Amino acid sequence: MKNRIESFQGSTHFRLHYVADSVIAAIAAPGSGAVGNASIIDLGDIAMVVDTFATIQAAEDLKAAAEYITGKPVSYVINTHWHSDHTSGNQVFSPVSPIISTAVTREVMDTFARERLARFQENPEQLLQAIDELEGNIQKESNEKLKMEMTWEHASDREYMKSLPALVLSPPNLTFDRQLTIYGSKRSAQLLTFGGGHSQSDTIIYIPQDKILIIGDLVLSKHHPVLTNAHPQDWLDILEQVEQLDIEAIVPGHGEVCSLQELYEVKGDIADIMALVQDAVQSEKSMDEIEVPQRYQHWSFTTYFRSNLSKAHTMITNKA
Repeated sequence: MKNRIESFQGSTHFRLHYVADSVIAAIAAPGSGAVGNASIIDLGDIAMVVDTFATIQAAEDLKAAAEYITGKPVSYVINTHWHSDHTSGNQVFSPVSPIISTAVTREVMDTFARERLARFQENPEQLLQAIDELEGNIQKESNEKLKMEMTWEHASDREYMKSLPALVLSPPNLTFDRQLTIYGSKRSAQLLTFGGGHSQSDTIIYIPQDKILIIGDLVLSKHHPVLTNAHPQDWLDILEQVEQLDIEAIVPGHGEVCSLQELYEVKGDIADIMALVQDAVQSEKSMDEIEVPQRYQHWSFTTYFRSNLSKAHTMITNKA
């Protein structure tokens, strides 16, 4: 397996990371058409892909890598959640490879995501204007770390725009509600959902024989978690349940392959955000006065810290 990775011609969109003979992580290259991570799973006689990147071009490279490394066609594709940086490449695999998700994820993709893509394709000028505005903001930004992250985001947005005219929303055609196990000749893959935390519904993939977890955006390695569509307390509850599994390695939705340590860090960050906002509301402080805690200042997705505060503030004040 390692020799096949080394001899693969490579991709500008991702870097392959050997986790075990069962799992190869495709770690997104900053500023590329990948954005989120993907994974290749080899069950022996069955090859699978988890998530399909943000662009057609990145997904085509992923398919080529999966077939070359495993020596098999891709039998199944799994979507961990509906967000476009994990599902826009579905059309590269469909309809030959069945696509699997939870029933809720499919429903969101077939309604909200489909309508959003149609709006983008009908009026791309709105997206282009936002991209141009980001380019202007990059020139004004004095914080070098934030400027670099904004530059990566701008480059990824440009890659997405190249794909946009040809994108065809391809929702999953197989769904499950709680658990689905796929058995191969050498190992099995357990698809599990404990509900929605990061999104309306999140799927994790567990390879029990190798103690590997592919978790989508429920865990981000050294990246700020994204609360835009999140249910923070449910997210924390889900991670509590995930901790009960016997895990040695985690493929996160963004960032490098990691361990339970990064899961604990995500839990801490979400809890800290909710506590910071709760304290600000009680003391009538402005959200602008809240700074990124020191222990998270080196993390990527810096711009999401402020939007996370806004999301938490809305949730907390609506409960009041």
